[in-house]
Amino acid sequence: MAEAAAATRRVKIVATLGPACADVEAVTELASVGADVFRLNTAHLTPADIPSRVATVREAERRVGRPLAVLCDLAGPKLRVARDAPPAALAAGSVVSIGGTGSAAAVRVEGFDPAAECQEGCRVSLNDGRIVLVARAVRDGLLLAEVVHGGEVRPGMGVNLPEISTSLPSLTGRDRDCLAAAVAADVDLVALSFVRTAADVAATRALTRSLGGGQPIVAKLEKAQAVEPAALAAILAEADLVMVARGDLGAETAPERVPVLQKEILSRARRVGVAAITATEMLDSMIEDVRPTRAEAADVANAVFDGSDAVLLTAETAIGAHPALAVAACARIVAEAEAHPQFGTAWSRAEPEGAGIDPVADAVAAASGTAAAELGAAAIVCFTLSGRTAVLVARHRPGPPILALTPSPSVARRLAVSWGVTPRVVAAHPVDHERIVRLAEVEAVRAGLARAGDTLVVTHGLPAGSGTNVLRVHRVGDGAP
Repeated sequence: MAEAAAATRRVKIVATLGPACADVEAVTELASVGADVFRLNTAHLTPADIPSRVATVREAERRVGRPLAVLCDLAGPKLRVARDAPPAALAAGSVVSIGGTGSAAAVRVEGFDPAAECQEGCRVSLNDGRIVLVARAVRDGLLLAEVVHGGEVRPGMGVNLPEISTSLPSLTGRDRDCLAAAVAADVDLVALSFVRTAADVAATRALTRSLGGGQPIVAKLEKAQAVEPAALAAILAEADLVMVARGDLGAETAPERVPVLQKEILSRARRVGVAAITATEMLDSMIEDVRPTRAEAADVANAVFDGSDAVLLTAETAIGAHPALAVAACARIVAEAEAHPQFGTAWSRAEPEGAGIDPVADAVAAASGTAAAELGAAAIVCFTLSGRTAVLVARHRPGPPILALTPSPSVARRLAVSWGVTPRVVAAHPVDHERIVRLAEVEAVRAGLARAGDTLVVTHGLPAGSGTNVLRVHRVGDGAP
């Protein structure tokens, strides 16, 4: 059964949709081999494209018989070399001019005036930090910069300004149009690129609500100022999820800092109950090859050991030659890492910081994991209206699978990104404890997670809709079903 197989893997897989996996058959295949969440990269979509992409995933969901989430990734204020600019070869030691679109500069940047915002000495990096310039002066409305590391500048290439915070808004006009289309199409999660402060996340949430949506907001951490300790704490307090977006993060900081930042971000996110996705070049060679490199396998495994809730494949599935092979390879690596005898030790655990977490709900969530481990429970079953119960249980990284029962398809889909959680939509909405326990038994058996005589740990809130405050140990088959 697909659900039982998926429940054996804790870390979820996010696959990016693109030309290589555009139809229902391709998306269904990706879900069948392990994809749990499908990302819409609005940098390469128009608002009009979004509804059909969501409909494709919904049909694939119907075919595989388990909740699949759609993540709409807003492009944010990404700086790029103007798309109509001619290629330019930059030699180390030379001085080049940088300007906005329509200027006479050798390097033109879209939607931004470098001369107005860059100070002398600040770095300008292109192509994920492979090309590095240093600002030297402003002359005739253009920024003059010395080339430290040269290379060929091509149209559309990404531009980073690690030392400065620009005046660009967190949401561009195009982002707003895409968000409106995404909310109307009922996507499950919204990601914001280039988050600088918690205010960026709050603004996106406010706009989402004004459009009639209540989607969780994923803060993509790829700006240097966002990972400073105080800024990161504030972002974690505001966001529902975070993403370690390692490509731009490496360009904004330094490649050697990214592994340490990854561990720090993932650890701090778990402490405050925020799910975290690790992204960028996980299996990059599989854009063309049929198997990953050893280094890529180690990278995915380390993301598992660090405590990621999910890992994200980008070009591997969007434009790769073998998208299903990439997802399947990722699933195998995750499963192998999770089978390590020390998986679940200090590698992936974090003590709670408590801020923003209901202490009663978190205590019950922690106790459910402890009870399940000591009793050898087959599963932890959560009945949840908002999804929060399952998220809190997952934060403590219990050994058995977590079966989340909810009457809401939207909540079930959002839980598809949560570590160790098997979401299931149930028609029943019981309001008393005994009926919830019976529902837990029936659904755990139906999902292939338990059989007669197995122990279940059941947790939920009473009265219905309140915070998690009840824990029950139940043996399957005891009492009338």
